[in-house]
Amino acid sequence: MKLKSVLLASVAVLFAGSASAADLTNPFFVPSQGKMTSDTKVQQSRTHWSDANGGWGRESGVEDATYASEELAYGITNNLAVFGIIGNHFDNEGEFNNSHNFEYEIGAKYNHNFGNIKTQVAGSYYTFNPKSWEGHNVGGYGDDKGPNTPANESRWQKALKGEVKLGYDMGCGLMPYASYSFTGQIDNADRYFGQSAFMGVHKYAVKWAADAGIRYDFNTDGHNNNLVYAQAEFDYYPMDNLAVGVYGDYKIGGATVDSGYENDEIGTDYTVGLRAKVMF
Repeated sequence: MKLKSVLLASVAVLFAGSASAADLTNPFFVPSQGKMTSDTKVQQSRTHWSDANGGWGRESGVEDATYASEELAYGITNNLAVFGIIGNHFDNEGEFNNSHNFEYEIGAKYNHNFGNIKTQVAGSYYTFNPKSWEGHNVGGYGDDKGPNTPANESRWQKALKGEVKLGYDMGCGLMPYASYSFTGQIDNADRYFGQSAFMGVHKYAVKWAADAGIRYDFNTDGHNNNLVYAQAEFDYYPMDNLAVGVYGDYKIGGATVDSGYENDEIGTDYTVGLRAKVMF
């Protein structure tokens, strides 16, 4: 009986949820002090290139990509959390050395509210090993030397990421917000610097939540490339501490993208994904 009681208590702690419902998918959410969240995502994307070879020597102008990630976050205080992410790019197109193409990220998020005005700042360190992805004769992240770069120029790639968010709580679970983020390479002479801005609205209604807006991705890597996406997410709460949902984006505009070999215009580009987020 004692063992049975322990097992039942463990299950209750895991699935009973928090004392009050939390909007786990809110763009400003961080786990409260001593709490942990697990955020699992799997997504599929498809890109149509205007170039017949699809850039990068592909035999067609279509590229399919599958990506999965797991993020764990822990609340240091009610407004500060640390997080770690591991992601994997699967080898759909025969571009990589195998289907074990991992990337890693660690960082922190901090919230500060001014009444109904919500703010968040986040920073992280990102890295991956190109030799694991594409074998030993590969170029670095963000460079333009292509896959035949000498092996001694291929090493662990490192980048710093940052993000700031600003939102306004209008009540009734409705919050418009905006964000700006960047990814900057830190160890190559020709440093890639990607940026993204987003404006949208989030709605929370206890059993469900929705998020939608417009994202503008751009960089100043000598070409002033830019892409505009419509993106949205819908989540359902089967219990207070668990959210399951679907998300996606679709390209609605943008300029030429330089692949490093030639100028390739992205035609249709979209992503669909599934997520499950739980708080312990």
